[in-house]
Amino acid sequence: MFNRNETGLSSSHNYTNLTTSENATKVESLNTTSINDIEFHAQAKVWQPYEFVSLVLATCSISVCVLVITLAFKKNGKTFFKWKRAQRFVVMTSTCDILFYGVQLIYNINVTVSGRVPPPAICSIYAVFLLEFAYAQCNLGGIAAATACYYILKQAELDLGKYDWKMFSYMFVYPAIILVTASLNGGMGHNGL
Repeated sequence: MFNRNETGLSSSHNYTNLTTSENATKVESLNTTSINDIEFHAQAKVWQPYEFVSLVLATCSISVCVLVITLAFKKNGKTFFKWKRAQRFVVMTSTCDILFYGVQLIYNINVTVSGRVPPPAICSIYAVFLLEFAYAQCNLGGIAAATACYYILKQAELDLGKYDWKMFSYMFVYPAIILVTASLNGGMGHNGL
């Protein structure tokens, strides 16, 4: 059917008619080319068209959140834990936004100044913090929804304990444990930050 050295296929990568030394030379030149490509891409400066837009949007988001928190504290002269629950939720949501966009801003400044994507270990740290604050805000949204449903159904406030420590522990500690565990097991790296 087929001769041992001929396959009958026409392909640019068909090296079956070459001798062993010619095959070795071809493979070495392909490896050298791929190594050079990898080194070139590792040293290439990253210029993304949206990096400045991202910097501006993160800065604007942080500014608006700081304004919301400042106005909330000026309006409510009492201590934070004596405010109405809805007002505290607004301030805590703004705090989560500041932390979330702060991590994005630091990452964007790092990439813009250095011109390179950080190594996987640094990307893992960014990913843990970014996802921590995103999950905290998602958990806060769930807590706010549960509180609103409880208030509508029972016509009573949901008691979360003194100084709402249960809510803070659920919001921040639970995602942190999961994310740090995932990061230590290699689950984070270059993940599209």
